[in-house]
Amino acid sequence: MPKTNSNALRHLIGSLTKAEKRHFKLYAKRNFGDKDLKFLILFDLYDRGNELDNSHLKKKLPGTKGSSLSNLKSHLYEQLLISLRLLHHNDPSIRIDELISFSKVLYTKGLYFQSLNQLYKARNIAETYQDDLAMYTINHMERKIELFFVTESGPNQAENIVEKNNELRAILKSSDEWSNVAIRLYDYYLKYGHVKNQRQFRKVAIIFKDETSKIDTSEMSVRSKVYQHMAYTWFHFITQSFVLCYKHGCAWIEEMKANPVLLKEDPIIYLKGLHNVLSALFYSNKPKQFESYYLQLNSFIEEHSESFDFNTNLMARIYHYIARLNHRFINGNFRNNEAFRSELAEWLSSNDSYIDTNRIQVFYYKIACMHFGADEFKASVQVLNKIIHSETKEHHLRQDVQCFARILNLVAHYELGNHELVEYQLKSTYRFLIKYGDLQEVQKLIIAFIRKSVHMNRNEMTPHFIELRTNLIAIFEDPFERRPLLYLDLISWLTSRIENKPVETIIRQRQLSR
Repeated sequence: MPKTNSNALRHLIGSLTKAEKRHFKLYAKRNFGDKDLKFLILFDLYDRGNELDNSHLKKKLPGTKGSSLSNLKSHLYEQLLISLRLLHHNDPSIRIDELISFSKVLYTKGLYFQSLNQLYKARNIAETYQDDLAMYTINHMERKIELFFVTESGPNQAENIVEKNNELRAILKSSDEWSNVAIRLYDYYLKYGHVKNQRQFRKVAIIFKDETSKIDTSEMSVRSKVYQHMAYTWFHFITQSFVLCYKHGCAWIEEMKANPVLLKEDPIIYLKGLHNVLSALFYSNKPKQFESYYLQLNSFIEEHSESFDFNTNLMARIYHYIARLNHRFINGNFRNNEAFRSELAEWLSSNDSYIDTNRIQVFYYKIACMHFGADEFKASVQVLNKIIHSETKEHHLRQDVQCFARILNLVAHYELGNHELVEYQLKSTYRFLIKYGDLQEVQKLIIAFIRKSVHMNRNEMTPHFIELRTNLIAIFEDPFERRPLLYLDLISWLTSRIENKPVETIIRQRQLSR
């Protein structure tokens, strides 16, 4: 059996609820007797939260030598998974798998009718929860039995099985193809963010058109339709067509709401849809509509959180906190957020092993933007350093966030008056942007402005701020050059310096005028 990483074991035990821990101990004692079980002692050591290395563990577990500790960890990990599967056997997908396994066991013993009976139970659950893949597996098993044993299930049984098989194959093909398009687009976004120019737009558009034009839409299940809207949502999000992104995001969540069984079984898909709708409204600056869907998200989480499993609850909190950050940005509420930032920091710290690098960076960038909007430039730089000097160095993820973190860092140091540091930052930022192909006209203007004005008298800067704002507004006529505004509200920052008002005041005035 392969070795189990200690961190994986620690994280699994850390994710267990009190009920799951209690069930595991009962399961272990029931199946392995009341004797002093070493893997149960190991479980207790990890459960107490002790940071123990292998040498300490061996002292706590006498007689454990060489590779036996590694084997003991693997055994504990496997027994934990078995215990969890037994405890959650009423989960529809786990129950279906269990019944199919029973059917296979009965088949090997030649008990064909009993095997079919288990498949019948599994099919009822799969149909209820619209699990097309499980239905296909069940159909495959039924076909296998019919091939080798005369069940006398009726004159049209073979025809029914073949017809159902063809129908399911078409549905699964459609679902797979749409989900493949969606995941490829999502992967593109994680690597590069929004398209930067007409060339990138054409590239993404051609790929999207080529892949979607081949998909047969005549046989589509609810999941297929959700994946279809998911693919279109991501395409329009990446290409900055936020009105169409909003349209398909709404269609996505409406499909889920129209199917309460699927909504209950897979709420993460619904939450993800709401998250994308909120993102489209945020980037297209629609505060009133944003408020409506923001309330929907919070209401759904509050109403259903008790039935969420650990993973769903984690994703719900991620979407909730991102929405809370965007809610503050869209309404210009940057100050007096100490309690919220402390709450978010504590939650991130306690869940950092479960949250991917991409989302951690997004959270840090948004927190840095909140500090920047409140004129807390030193605090903004401290948070941005967590992105820029990240130990992971995973610059293949969210290159856009990496690039704009450096731009924001440069502007924050400029505001702090760190002249010597700004000159160094100008060179390193320029090199980084060149390396990752993110040196658009806007970034060039900002870098040139700071290089020219870093040693100027701040009291004489107003005409230069006005000139920069005028030039940026002209550049933003190009829809692709507007991309930097998705990451940093440069116009509000410049207006605040021109009018000598806080950034949040400028944003609120703009929203009122709208």
